[in-house]
Amino acid sequence: MSIINKKSLATIADVTCIGLAIMINSTLSANQQQTPPPQVMPQYPVVSVSEVLPVSHQASVTAYGEVKSRNQLALTSQVSGQITYLSAKFHTGKTFKQGELLAEIEPIVYQQALANAQASLADAQLALAQEELNSNQAAQEWQQSGLANEQASDLVLRKPQLVAANAKYTMAKKEVEKARYDLAQTKLIAPFDALIVSKKVHVGSNVQAGTSLADLYDVSLFEVSLPLSAQQWQLLPKANNTVEPFANIEVQLADETSHEQWLAEVDRYERHLDTKSRQRSLVAVVKHPIALANPLFPGSFVKATIKGQKIEQLWKLPASALIDNNTVWQVNDEDLLVQLPIKVIFSENNAVYIQPIEPLQQAKIVNRPLSSYLVNMKVAAKTEELL
Repeated sequence: MSIINKKSLATIADVTCIGLAIMINSTLSANQQQTPPPQVMPQYPVVSVSEVLPVSHQASVTAYGEVKSRNQLALTSQVSGQITYLSAKFHTGKTFKQGELLAEIEPIVYQQALANAQASLADAQLALAQEELNSNQAAQEWQQSGLANEQASDLVLRKPQLVAANAKYTMAKKEVEKARYDLAQTKLIAPFDALIVSKKVHVGSNVQAGTSLADLYDVSLFEVSLPLSAQQWQLLPKANNTVEPFANIEVQLADETSHEQWLAEVDRYERHLDTKSRQRSLVAVVKHPIALANPLFPGSFVKATIKGQKIEQLWKLPASALIDNNTVWQVNDEDLLVQLPIKVIFSENNAVYIQPIEPLQQAKIVNRPLSSYLVNMKVAAKTEELL
């Protein structure tokens, strides 16, 4: 009897354990079914934006051009002969003052020509004096001939002979002037404060009239032609002077490689459009550029900056914000990307100054747009002022 009871108790205990395990498992399964899975927050691309407000800015007009001498001269010989003298400074890179002797051509032929012309002039002057005497004498003889009441012919009064003698005298004077001019041309004088850019002759060289001897640049005045678009012309400051509306406007020139700077001023503006660029140019000048403490050399390619008008309601953005010249990406109030049409008014350094086409006071503009951006794409905006 005791043995049966022990077995029964063991069986009951096993059944109880199994039932308890089933109950626990069912309870855990039910709890697992009732507990929702943890939520995973969506991850959106982070974009750098600038929060912009419309403010006033002074426009800046930027253009590029090459520095050139206003007067560039190919120095040519006006007479033929052998070069007998060249200045010790007649080398590229050297400068001359106006009126300084550059070179000399053998003058003996032209000295002889002047002497011959002077001799011919003396003969013509003598012949004219003699003919004037003859003409006066002919007139007196006609009066004494008793024919004074009749009209004497010009030939009798020697008027044609006098005209011919006078013409020969005038021609002889011109020949002397020409001979003096030719003789003077044997000395080549600097026509202005000049820089020797190229040298083409040496002492002993034989030259003909019209031979190029050197290329000279006038160093008293350099200029740079700055092509401007129609929009840039509108940004320039307005002046009361209608004849020269841009007179006395300062221009800052800079070499972007060496970072050297020079101050120039507007000299004039072109009244025609370039046939290729369809732009009109403003011309700035620098006086005595080589004599400056920081010399400006011809051939330099410079960036010109001109302060323009003060313009209201502009946004300042990094240049990298532009998709093109007409569009930027905007993050709207729902954190969605939309394309915003804009108008670029001017640029300065790494910034652009724009106006939205649609009336808009405040906006978040993407600083560095990517080609993968899509309209209505959800993003996470992070304000980052790059300027």
